[in-house]
Amino acid sequence: KSADGTVEKLTMPSSNVLKYILADGTWIAIRPSGTEPKVKFYVGTKADTEAKAQEKLDAFEKALNDFREEA
Repeated sequence: KSADGTVEKLTMPSSNVLKYILADGTWIAIRPSGTEPKVKFYVGTKADTEAKAQEKLDAFEKALNDFREEA
């Protein structure tokens, strides 16, 4: 359903991916590997400078690793 309420059929192929976008523009995509029994994570972020973006990315990666270790 689009923002104006119209309904349209999706024309792109389906995929086995979850993508979450956070309020600050950071996003994470999660999908199963097609060749191995594991899950893959992809992360991106936005910031005014590359250094700030890298700081945010490093912090998010640490939080993700901490979460994974607790599971």
